[in-house]
Amino acid sequence: MALGKELERPLSVSPPRERVAEETRPLLLIVDDDVELAERLIVEATARGIRAAMAQNLTAARQAITRERPHVILLALSFSETSADGLTLLAELAAQASPIPVMVMTARDTFVDRVEVARLGGRGFLPKPMLPAQLLEAIMSLLAQTRTAPPYILAVDDDPQGRAVLRALLEPHGFKLTALDDPRRFWDTLAEIAPDLLLLDVDMPYLDGTVLCHVVRNDLRWRDLPVLCLTTHTDTATAQRILTAGADDYVGKPIVGPELVARINNHLARSRLLRSLAETDALTGLANRRKATQVLGQLLRLAGRHRQPLSLAVLDLDHFKQINAQYGYGMGDEVLQRFRDILLRSFRSEDIVARWGGGVFVVGMYSMPRDVGVNRFAEVLEALRQEEFASADGARFHVTFSAGVAEYPTDGSDVQALYRAAEQAMSQAKEAGRNRVFPAGWHADQELAAHSADIVLVDNDETLAGLVLHALEMRGYHSVWLKDGEAAVNSLTGPQPQLQARVVLLDVNLPGLDGLAVLRRLAQDGVLWRTRVIMLTFRSAESEVVAALELGAVDHVAKPFSLPVLLQRIRRTLQA
Repeated sequence: MALGKELERPLSVSPPRERVAEETRPLLLIVDDDVELAERLIVEATARGIRAAMAQNLTAARQAITRERPHVILLALSFSETSADGLTLLAELAAQASPIPVMVMTARDTFVDRVEVARLGGRGFLPKPMLPAQLLEAIMSLLAQTRTAPPYILAVDDDPQGRAVLRALLEPHGFKLTALDDPRRFWDTLAEIAPDLLLLDVDMPYLDGTVLCHVVRNDLRWRDLPVLCLTTHTDTATAQRILTAGADDYVGKPIVGPELVARINNHLARSRLLRSLAETDALTGLANRRKATQVLGQLLRLAGRHRQPLSLAVLDLDHFKQINAQYGYGMGDEVLQRFRDILLRSFRSEDIVARWGGGVFVVGMYSMPRDVGVNRFAEVLEALRQEEFASADGARFHVTFSAGVAEYPTDGSDVQALYRAAEQAMSQAKEAGRNRVFPAGWHADQELAAHSADIVLVDNDETLAGLVLHALEMRGYHSVWLKDGEAAVNSLTGPQPQLQARVVLLDVNLPGLDGLAVLRRLAQDGVLWRTRVIMLTFRSAESEVVAALELGAVDHVAKPFSLPVLLQRIRRTLQA
């Protein structure tokens, strides 16, 4: 009984996600007396998986920091206390052993202010006014720089004392160091470690650091890897040779610890920023085409190794160019960002959600069959349709999308083949009227559809039929509606039936010939060998359920039913 109740619960619009402990989410502290802006920021931050708290003055800010250390602080220098008090707090935070990153925003944008903020250790300067979404983009960028895995450094130095010095200097600062004594083993170690930065000694036997640097710069994979050279010679000729080889910087021996750590941190921060710019869509913060292709390739290799399915969906916002033309590009940007939020809420952390360009998005779903992916995107489509947008002139409108879903390895064995299959299904969804999700391999053969259907609904309730048929159509099912039992028997039985169906949804209470009588005729005529029947019954009519199952029905759904439950039963029956 408990299992039955659980199965009949309506599915959530957002699919199950891994629960993240509250304390593991990054914490943003907003120090500002502008309550309205702070509250809007908190809403925006929550939608992006960031906890946010507000302090309206410096005293409350210090108390909040004492209670729980934030991961980043947004400090406004325009509240009732003087700016000097705000700068004092900035200096206090920068002086801590482990400084808290602070972004400053102020309506007073002068060069003197910028210099003072930079001198006191501020990590960002944001002029007011600025939209909450823009503020959050800057904050998320700073979080991405500060909340990263420990950097991996590969050091190549034939001097054992030099390697020991590097380990003593770098490991206390959280760096993961691999020290290599023989440069001839460099290439294999580089591929195995995949470091974030290289330290190369210039003076080594067999291969010196400048030669290794040339080798690294000649390979596309490592061309942007930060390289620092270590040398006992700091004359102009040596410096020129090092930089000409492609090194980003050099450090003289004997090594000064703080100088080396500072240079490494600066180059790592710049490398992370450039990588983020190269892999992230600037407007939505999602992965871009380059990054998504890379991740999808990794997921495909994983799916092949573990023999798991992988679904790839391509979707395009309907009439997105028209939205930009009619309501302006600012409104178009808001549509993209709100749709991004829906996508991020709807998929798991191990899935890849990317913006391909314009209104086109791509989602890779590991270990998810195609039909489940179609249903998932139909739920996302329903969530988007419920979003209301308002333009600057007060016009209100809704947005939909068209999508296609392909599955590995059925529809393709690589990213390009899967994308083409999903894109073709998306094009067919557009041709069929947009606002729907089709599986790869879907066909629009009208002559075939007239004689064959995925789902036949036999029910005289016109309102219910409209809802069910619309939901089926959105998911790419070929469906036919028959209003009474006589029509069902005439269409589905006989030596050459007018209509063949994979699944029949058969209501028990039909005018004239009722559902049980229709089922009996289908069984007598051998239709149930090729067609599965799901009965639609009333909750109290247990005898009807038993009679239907004895006659050959494979399942039943009690009225009034939840549409997601019915769709789940249909999907399960089609798979059986």
